[in-house]
Amino acid sequence: MIPHNINHKQQELIDRLFAQVQQHYPEIYIKGYEVNPDDKEHIWVIVHAPMDEEREIELGRYASGLSTDILMEYGYAISLMTDNPTTAFAQL
Repeated sequence: MIPHNINHKQQELIDRLFAQVQQHYPEIYIKGYEVNPDDKEHIWVIVHAPMDEEREIELGRYASGLSTDILMEYGYAISLMTDNPTTAFAQL
């Protein structure tokens, strides 16, 4: 679930990022962590996001701004990736 190479500072930043996003989108919760297959230093925080597509897009924009701030300030690539159960039915 948690990548083996995650350090204390990365976990602190993940927790901070998630807390900030969850303040605006309280229905989300963390499902797990993954490593970007193209960049082993980039951590994906997989969040359950039961919401409509428009709200999910807003969440993505908000979270990406915070992720960019973390990357610029600390040098760690951390992104929230949504797992939206409502879109599974739309793809059938």
